[in-house]
Amino acid sequence: MPVPPPNLASAVARVHSVLSDAGEADRTLDWWMHKFEVIADRGLRRNVLFELVEGTDDGTLLGVLPRLDARAESGERVARWLQTELALTPSVLTDLSYERIADLYAIARLAGLDRLAARFLTDRPVSGVTRLTENPHLDMSAGERTAKARSFDRMTLDRLMHDRDPRIIAALLDNPRVVERDVIRVAAMRPTLPDILELVAGHARWAPRYRVRKALAFNPHTPRALARQLLPTLLRRDLIDLQGSRVLGPDLQLELQALLQRSKE
Repeated sequence: MPVPPPNLASAVARVHSVLSDAGEADRTLDWWMHKFEVIADRGLRRNVLFELVEGTDDGTLLGVLPRLDARAESGERVARWLQTELALTPSVLTDLSYERIADLYAIARLAGLDRLAARFLTDRPVSGVTRLTENPHLDMSAGERTAKARSFDRMTLDRLMHDRDPRIIAALLDNPRVVERDVIRVAAMRPTLPDILELVAGHARWAPRYRVRKALAFNPHTPRALARQLLPTLLRRDLIDLQGSRVLGPDLQLELQALLQRSKE
C-alpha cells in the first residue's frame, strides 16, 4: 500500500487515538449532544449539527462517529436521537466541501473503517423512474395540483399520494389533514423518485416517526446514502425483516449483516 501523505497519515493516527480512548471521544460527543439537545427547532438543530461536524478536525470526527453509533446502540436516548438526525440528514456530512469529503473518505479507508468511509459516498441507485412532473391520477397542471395538495378534499389527497412532482409532495407533507399512514404510503411508493423520498426523510413533522423511517429503509429507490444511515436507527426485528426482503444492494447487505452481528454480541 502506498504511504499516505503526511496530513492524511497524521489524521489516521488521530482516528486511532480517539478510537482507543473512549473518554476523549465521549467528551466531544457529550458536547455535541448538549448543543444539539438544547435547540428546540429541528431546522436550527441541523444547522448546529453541521457547524459541529464542520468545526471538528478530520481525525476526531472519524473517531467520534463510531462512538456515537456504539452509544446509540446501547440505548442511550440522546445518542440515538442524534444518530437518527444524522441518518435523516445525510447532507450534514455530504454538504461539506468536496475536498474535505474526499479526505474523510480516504482517511477512513486508511484507518480500516470501510463502513464509515461509505457514509461519505453520495451515489444513488438507478430508480427506473423518469424525472416526470406528472400525476397519472389527476389531469391537472402542477400549479393546480399544488393548490389541491393544500386542500382538505380527502379523495384528491389520496390521488396526490401518487404524484411524481416533488413540489406537490412537499405541499402535501405540510397539509394538516395528512396523517402518518399517508406519509408511509408516499415513503413506500414503488417506483418513485429519490427526490421525493429525501423530502420525506427531511420533513420536520414526519421524519422522526419510526414507521416512516422504516418505510424509507425498505424502499429500494431510497438513495443509498440515506438508506445506509437509516439502518442503525432500526430495531433488530426490522433489520431481520429487511435482510429477508432483499431490497438492499450487496454493499448495504454486508452492512446490515454487520449490524445484526454486533447486536447479538
